[in-house]
Amino acid sequence: MKLTFSILFLFITVSLFSQNDFKNQISKELNERSEVYISYNIEYVFSHKNEFEQLSFDKIENNRIYFYASKKDLNSITRNNRTLNLEPIPSKLNSILMASSVSSLIFSWDKYPTYQQYDSLMHKFEQDYPNLCKFQTLGTLPSGREILAVKLGDSVNINQNEVKFLYTSTMHGDETTGYLLMLRMIDYLLSNYNTNTYVKYLMDNVEIWINPLANPDGTYHTNDNTVFGATRYNANAVDLNRNYPDPEDGPHPDGKSYQPETIIFMNFADSVQFSMSANLHGGKEVANYPWDTWATLSADDIWWQKVAKAFADTAQSNSPSGYFDLFETGYTNGYQWYSVWGGRQDYMNYFKHCREITLELSDQKTIPENQLNTFWDYLYPSFLNYINESTYGIKGQTTDSMTGFAVKSKIEILNHDVDSSLVYSNDSGYYFRPIFDGNYDINFSANGYASKTITNYQIHTDSLVVLNVKLSPSTIGIKENSKTLNISLFPNPLFGSVVSIKSDEIINNVEVFDVIGNILFYSTDINSIEYSIELKDYPKGIYLIIIHSGEMNVIRKLLIQ
Repeated sequence: MKLTFSILFLFITVSLFSQNDFKNQISKELNERSEVYISYNIEYVFSHKNEFEQLSFDKIENNRIYFYASKKDLNSITRNNRTLNLEPIPSKLNSILMASSVSSLIFSWDKYPTYQQYDSLMHKFEQDYPNLCKFQTLGTLPSGREILAVKLGDSVNINQNEVKFLYTSTMHGDETTGYLLMLRMIDYLLSNYNTNTYVKYLMDNVEIWINPLANPDGTYHTNDNTVFGATRYNANAVDLNRNYPDPEDGPHPDGKSYQPETIIFMNFADSVQFSMSANLHGGKEVANYPWDTWATLSADDIWWQKVAKAFADTAQSNSPSGYFDLFETGYTNGYQWYSVWGGRQDYMNYFKHCREITLELSDQKTIPENQLNTFWDYLYPSFLNYINESTYGIKGQTTDSMTGFAVKSKIEILNHDVDSSLVYSNDSGYYFRPIFDGNYDINFSANGYASKTITNYQIHTDSLVVLNVKLSPSTIGIKENSKTLNISLFPNPLFGSVVSIKSDEIINNVEVFDVIGNILFYSTDINSIEYSIELKDYPKGIYLIIIHSGEMNVIRKLLIQ
């Protein structure tokens, strides 16, 4: 009896010490990294789902579910750690060799850059190829580190009516495969422009933006000289891929304020109207297409399957058996894999009308530097071909039928578009709409214009059609057999600040528009044959003035010098 009691007492004592040691390990890691990598028995998670809603799901493996968690995330679950394992940190599984210099980095591409080398290299691309590359700082983080991008194309210093495409990588700071590969992709496109016809075609027809590192604070968590010990989260222990407005769950699905990185990227997506993009991750090998947040399929689900399959097939054909074959095919609908709220893929597709895919490039998050060349060989043809997808579909320009000026319009595929799959033309009236093979009724509409529908329009897969559309102003047009309205507008050109209108009939209303259709001035109940408008603060350029008199309407161009 005494022996039994002693053994029981010893077991309880060891258990208590083990639990305390375990909790100390977690606390130590949280203090050093602000995040832990943990796993739970799958049955426990499914029976306590509410406890795990704020954790960042990573993978399911060997009957366990793996998560990243911050201290705040763990508050509701660390009290019961019977099935909890503290897992090895993914970014510390291998020692990491860093490049000794920028020149050595780009000579062999078999090392990771330090932060300073990364910054220098991004500037160097522009310096070496000023006509093909334009460097841009998207924003500066509180740490002082910057989120950087380059714009690539045949005429980067002017704004052309081309499809705008984006590659962005490593918003999870420890998923570094895409970081190095995107730096190499920039170099590949620039250095091969004059010798590779495929590269030249892409650069001549697509405005390509590349942001190699979306979470520099996470990637360089240890210090600026190594990616060893990188964190998934940003400096505030927030998962950036849960921090975006969500189509289903609203503005702040993670319950956290928008992070500096999120704000920088949302501002970037507001300033450049991207038509296609890809968000590069690691941890699995699969192409993940929308939606992530809900089970409803995208209006363009067939197109998405075709594009994702093409990426996976090309990666498989350039690699040994077993690569990029998750779910056997190498591609999946996001929600059917696992649901994500607050993800950037759904934000771009739903709120920005941009076709963005998530590409998981490597099973290991922070791959050893000696594997970087191998993964480049596996993936770079797929990267090029995905850019090329943005040269297929429908493109064109919407203009005013009377003036020829650009009209910013909405382009909707009738009986097809749902959940923000429609697109808009930009300020120059230019639009692009990727779509699968078929016959479609395409509606063009804009404020102040009569909508126009092009019926039974045929689109072929992997081809491009140009469809330019002229829209008629809904406020303009003289009825048949109506008498002519004689209008004089002076001075024209206008060098001062006041333009005068004189008519032989009573003027009721006057509107002033810019050349892209924005209304700048509107006046009603004038009821006079003469009217003057002060345009003191209007910049130089061409404006449209519409004069309404009864059922008659007249449009006049005004040049402000």
